[in-house]
Amino acid sequence: MGITEEGIEGEQFLMQFLINKGFKVFQPDCIGLYNGIYYMFEMKHQERFKAPPFDGHGLPRWQIESRLAFFNKTKIPVILVILDKETNEVFYQYLDKLDAGVHYDTHGLKPRRIYPLESFNSGDADVVAAAV
Repeated sequence: MGITEEGIEGEQFLMQFLINKGFKVFQPDCIGLYNGIYYMFEMKHQERFKAPPFDGHGLPRWQIESRLAFFNKTKIPVILVILDKETNEVFYQYLDKLDAGVHYDTHGLKPRRIYPLESFNSGDADVVAAAV
């Protein structure tokens, strides 16, 4: 077993251990420190949602709820970053700002909350880092 597999196995053990002890857990994609302020990032590499009602990007509602609960409790900003599979564009925005604006909830086996492309900032990785 390689170091990556061992790391994943260890993380899975820890998450299950904490759940068994009564913790509510989620695993952020990244936490960064910039100019003395911590940020939590949620990353998605996905195809864009097509209209109707609008072209956009989003994530599962349970992830939104857990990340916004984290933000409301800690005041650590949560930024959603999307790498569009079709165009390689990077879209990013504070999750609380996205969720306070226009959005559309899908239904079915994997319901998601979609935000219009216009609600995001876009650019390359250097632009994302400079924007926080």
